[in-house]
Amino acid sequence: MNYLAHLYLSQDNGLSMAGNLMADFLKHVDLSLQPEAVLQGIDNHRATDKFTDHHPVVLDLREHFNPDFRRYVPIMLDVSFDHMLAKSWQQYHGLSLHAFTQHAYAQLLTAEPYMPLVMKKRIRGIAKQDWLAAYLDVETVEHTLRAISQRIRFENNLDVSYHEVVRQYDVIEEGFHQFFPELVRHIQTLAIEQSR
Repeated sequence: MNYLAHLYLSQDNGLSMAGNLMADFLKHVDLSLQPEAVLQGIDNHRATDKFTDHHPVVLDLREHFNPDFRRYVPIMLDVSFDHMLAKSWQQYHGLSLHAFTQHAYAQLLTAEPYMPLVMKKRIRGIAKQDWLAAYLDVETVEHTLRAISQRIRFENNLDVSYHEVVRQYDVIEEGFHQFFPELVRHIQTLAIEQSR
């Protein structure tokens, strides 16, 4: 899952949201300095990724992709799933997508003191362009895959993977709607952020 889904699965407060995104920035974080709510958010993110990576629907989806992209299919699916979530947002959330993303940015701003600088800059950039709501447009998937490709320090083909996402679009969409409600129920059942 990518940022939009991780925020969707967070609690409605800045520390939880920060933790649920901070799991992608841990090499820059001293966990001993983090509040418990942030640590729970990190654990929630990890549980989300573990469930996603081992779910039969997701494993089956990976088999549909051109083997040239096999190494990067998990990233391609994560980004595509955020598009699918944005596209069907009203099916899963009571707020409009724009209202949710604006609220999330405001909540994240309150947790900036706990964020590493690289995360702070990334979140500010996302908020400035409302990148999360932009996932309504499938072309945002292309922009995101290219941006990730540039952040990877070794040669990769993510920058040309968008056409493969488009080719598998219907399969990804069907798989997302099978998988995502199960993920939501799983995270709710674990209650990681309410159990300590």
